[in-house]
Amino acid sequence: MDALYQKQILQFAQQSRTSNFDPSAPLQASYNNPTCGDRVDISFSCTGGVIHDIGVTVRGCALSEAGAGLLLKKFEGCSVADARKMTADFTNWIAKINEDAPNEDMETFMPIREIRNRQKCVLLAFDAAVQAMG
Repeated sequence: MDALYQKQILQFAQQSRTSNFDPSAPLQASYNNPTCGDRVDISFSCTGGVIHDIGVTVRGCALSEAGAGLLLKKFEGCSVADARKMTADFTNWIAKINEDAPNEDMETFMPIREIRNRQKCVLLAFDAAVQAMG
């Protein structure tokens, strides 16, 4: 994997480690990757259709942490509708259904498009967020 991509992915992973899951938040979910055992717990609030106060706890690999870090950056202050669309677009892009990355930050994960069994790790936090949104 290209060194630049590795550095950016590790920076996203670090961001997720500075976040804290809030067990009293109104929206919460846990999502597991049964293949590798990774798990993401996510909590957030939503006021006027806007997501805020996101917290995550990741028990898993650096790619699961990086996906959570990306979510923290992209979803804070985002509308629920935009978050759902961003998740669908990212999922379709990483699975090579769509050619163009939804945004520059997501393009960081370009190398993962070639490693099918690691895509779920990157998407774990996004799947948890969609579950929490109901």
